[in-house]
Amino acid sequence: MAAVMKQSTGCSDEEWLVLRARSCMKTDQYAAKAWMITARSLFPRNFTIQFEAYTLEKVGKNVKEAAKLLEEMFMVFSNEDRLWEEIHQILEILQTEAMSDGQNNFLTEIFAEVSTHVQCQMLLTVAEKISNTLEQCRLLLLAMRKFPNLVGEHGLKLLETLHAAEMESNVQHPINCYRKLLVYDVLPLVLQRQKAGEIPPSKLYHWLKMAIDFYISYVTHPPSGHSSTVQGEMLSPTKSSKRQIPIPGLFERECQVTDPWGNLLKTFLLIGQHLGWEPQQELFSPQRETNFKQLFTLYNRSKQAGKDVNLHQILYTAVILFLHCLFAYVSAVDPESFIGTNSNHLPLVMVEGFKQESASESSPSKKLKTQTDTSPKLLATSSVPDSQHIISSFSTAFKCYELLHSSTELQREFMSLCEMWHMETWTWMGHFQTDMLIYQGAFMDAIAHLQNFSTANKESMKVRSSLQMACCFFSLHKYMKACELVLNVIKEVSVQDAATQMTNRSQVDKSHIDPSRRSLLLTVCSQTEILPYCVELLIACYKTKLNSAKSDDLALGHLIILLQYDWPKFQHVLSDVVQKIQKQGSFIYNLFFNYVINVDILEEVTFLKSQEGGKINLDILCISTKAIAQQRAVTRGVNKGVKEDFKVAMEKQVSRCEENIDKLIMKFLCEERQSLLKALS
Repeated sequence: MAAVMKQSTGCSDEEWLVLRARSCMKTDQYAAKAWMITARSLFPRNFTIQFEAYTLEKVGKNVKEAAKLLEEMFMVFSNEDRLWEEIHQILEILQTEAMSDGQNNFLTEIFAEVSTHVQCQMLLTVAEKISNTLEQCRLLLLAMRKFPNLVGEHGLKLLETLHAAEMESNVQHPINCYRKLLVYDVLPLVLQRQKAGEIPPSKLYHWLKMAIDFYISYVTHPPSGHSSTVQGEMLSPTKSSKRQIPIPGLFERECQVTDPWGNLLKTFLLIGQHLGWEPQQELFSPQRETNFKQLFTLYNRSKQAGKDVNLHQILYTAVILFLHCLFAYVSAVDPESFIGTNSNHLPLVMVEGFKQESASESSPSKKLKTQTDTSPKLLATSSVPDSQHIISSFSTAFKCYELLHSSTELQREFMSLCEMWHMETWTWMGHFQTDMLIYQGAFMDAIAHLQNFSTANKESMKVRSSLQMACCFFSLHKYMKACELVLNVIKEVSVQDAATQMTNRSQVDKSHIDPSRRSLLLTVCSQTEILPYCVELLIACYKTKLNSAKSDDLALGHLIILLQYDWPKFQHVLSDVVQKIQKQGSFIYNLFFNYVINVDILEEVTFLKSQEGGKINLDILCISTKAIAQQRAVTRGVNKGVKEDFKVAMEKQVSRCEENIDKLIMKFLCEERQSLLKALS
């Protein structure tokens, strides 16, 4: 009967047995299996029968039997295309871990049942057969992860393959599929398995440079729309979170780079072990000053030894610490710089501080002065979140930058790294460079840098840029330009914060500050925080007119209005203004009653008209006193009406003393712009 059926189909014995097994699959699996056992016994060297038997076991969900058949086929039929397609499919699933359905789960279970030795051979053999470099590297990476003993044989070659592939692909950005696999996936495996001394130092240095370039580019990647090189979204950069940027050529899961800074430090420490460096386990600890002290101690020991035995360790330690502190600082200063950084707060700005003047102020003891007093003190308003961490990040970054320029050798090596990484394209460094120039007192250079700094064109950073230029021009005694920029800032923040109700002003603790020492102020770019600084800068500008031989009532009048802000902070300045007016014998300022509402100031001005105050001729009514007098009949009591007008105006001003001084000053600065600039011309 079987012979008749076989003859009627016109197929070979092997094909007929396979057909019989298939025909029984739906109705009787045991019969189908029996037919396949018979076929395998009769034709043990027939691949079609062996593969059909394997397929039958897969359909029947028999993991162990399917794995046994797969292993046997691998050993006997190593040249069959269908077998390699099956194995490749299994390995692809293992790589992507995309176990979303039962079939994929079952295939990986089959592979797990295959003996370890055969698993290893499958991975290596498939990798050799694949012509696509990226796919080949993926499989070798999978093999090394599953079988760490393979790292010694294949690890270094895989690193070289990835590096060569990156060079051949001619990609311009360090965030690419080859670099990611090299520095994040393969390099740590190789460094952990290879013994010290087995890898040439030149290769170790090259890999470290590539790793720094990749991780820095990753964590400082700008939000979508700021860069066309790599686009995508990235989650929060905290240590426990996952940051992700889509990288062409990689699966979504492969794009994940968890804890970039932690991985960079790990790579740095592993390479340091291979090079025999002193360990730097706490390089990224919150104690920035301690981090730098350890680095500086190493630097001093190297100098005392009279040779650069630790040159590269000092170089790379300083570079990595510099970049880590720089990232922390820029993330706080410009919260919109990078994907995933905390953009809940407004930008921060560093500006020149003002020396505190007081009659009771005494000179600091010479015994207390040290060499460190020459550097400015960096302070922060109470509104700046985590201000101490931000300040220490800046100061440590600055110290590292100085250290990297402290010797010809270090500077040359650092410049070489900058050139290799195309650091001139790192626009996010612009904020630090500006602040560093201000910190150094290089105000002309800071102005030039701000004018050329393209990132400052961002809408959110215009206030910061203008305010820093204002403080630089003020420090250069170019008061009119400083005033013009301050008024621009006032206009800008009044628009941005139109709906914001100003409440309590932030305070700065200056109790331990040497008044003779320069100070810098870190504050938030908001109306509430910026207005106090702008007012103080304008007061400082107009104060220069107090010592001027030429009478300048317009500047004095503007100064009186501004002194109301944060009263009685500038009470001592009012005394100087009063003395100036008394010395002049007259004072003309017709904006007085529009903006002066402080009771203490009104009393002082009223006193000037009294006998004791010198009977000063005050022309401060909204309409000139001289004009009022000319309108009245020329009689014996010509000034009597004027005196009454002055008294009534003063009484009216006292009734306004409860008005919001912030709004009044803002109105004054916005509406009297031309007059304010004229007074400083």
